[in-house]
Amino acid sequence: MTSEKAEDAPMHGLVSLPVFFKLAGRRVLVAGGSAGAAWKAELLQATGAHVAVVSAAPGEDMRVLAARTSTITLVTRDWTESDFADVALAIGDFATEGEAARFRDAARRARVPINVVDKPNYCDFQFGTIIDRSPLVVAISTAGAAPVFALALRGRIEALLPQSLKTWAQAAQTWRPKLGDAESRRRFWEHFVTRALGSRAPKPHDFDELIEAAQRETETQKTTIACLAITSGDPELLTLKALRLLQSGEVVFYDAGIAPQIVGMARRESARIRRDARDDVAALILAEARKGKRMVWLAAGEPDDTIVKALNAAGFAIDSFDT
Repeated sequence: MTSEKAEDAPMHGLVSLPVFFKLAGRRVLVAGGSAGAAWKAELLQATGAHVAVVSAAPGEDMRVLAARTSTITLVTRDWTESDFADVALAIGDFATEGEAARFRDAARRARVPINVVDKPNYCDFQFGTIIDRSPLVVAISTAGAAPVFALALRGRIEALLPQSLKTWAQAAQTWRPKLGDAESRRRFWEHFVTRALGSRAPKPHDFDELIEAAQRETETQKTTIACLAITSGDPELLTLKALRLLQSGEVVFYDAGIAPQIVGMARRESARIRRDARDDVAALILAEARKGKRMVWLAAGEPDDTIVKALNAAGFAIDSFDT
């Protein structure tokens, strides 16, 4: 047996960290009055932020936006270093590199993260292309390399995400405080996802039905092991059901012949254990299953009948799925 957790290399190569700022009630600075700056100001006020716009010559878009938005304050002058006081974020839009550099240096002295429109070398963070199903928000970034590509991806993803997800995400906010122990809570959210990805909005009876389904599965999983018969090394050939089962596993056993790309589709926090030929696999699986863990076994082809019989004899059912 080999535990992959000990062998896994740390994540690397992530060009930027995707984060979501909570800005409601906080002050944000926008320096500049262009149409691009106006769009950033509109986006920021949508989060509940108080947006201070400083521009000596604001354009029509900015003037109109400020006039009809109570949380945007427009001051018609050039920005100064004092404008960074008590600011959570700052956004600038400048014609020259010199102006951008001066703004960046002032922000660093004030320890305020900044974005400079269309000048990624001066940015601490960047705005992604947004899919809005608030409170569900999806952002796509190419690190400024290909904004048109991000827009194209947005179109593809938008088509996959029904508008009803917005109401399911709102329901999730209401239901989360009502959930009980951690074990049944995870099952609840797994059933929630399946139902939310349908085409209808949530109904009042959904919460109780999901609770009942989670409780039933919590009991059932104590004596059931999911076995996925892997016949290809291409992760794109996994069915959605197989992927969902794999990502639900708290402990993932896998035969030595399973492609790393398939194993890598498991939840990162799951324990992943490779089966070696000399291992007593049934004993290893049983040791974890008796702890009440949700077990997934990735078998290279059809599962070994000797192992299945040993698990059955110990009182565990094997749910076998083709992938």
